[in-house]
Amino acid sequence: MTKENVYDEQISPLVRHIIDICRAQEIALLLSALPEDEDERELFCTTILPGTDEVSCEKFVQALSVICPPGRPVMHMPTTHANGSQTLTAII
Repeated sequence: MTKENVYDEQISPLVRHIIDICRAQEIALLLSALPEDEDERELFCTTILPGTDEVSCEKFVQALSVICPPGRPVMHMPTTHANGSQTLTAII
């Protein structure tokens, strides 16, 4: 089993649960993991919830620019949950 598979099968469901909790409680979040693929290429899996108008963390936005410098390819993966809410995951 590759690190990418471990992330997809074991970590990603937990991350989705954490994202749901943070959204419900309006908690800003920056979470990034680095599961290397079989070719040992860097595969960043990063989620940012910078907050709302009332709760915001500019430091998270600045940190994201370090983790994902401009010009790096990004894949966005939208997920629609059973309750109708949506999550947008950026895969860097």
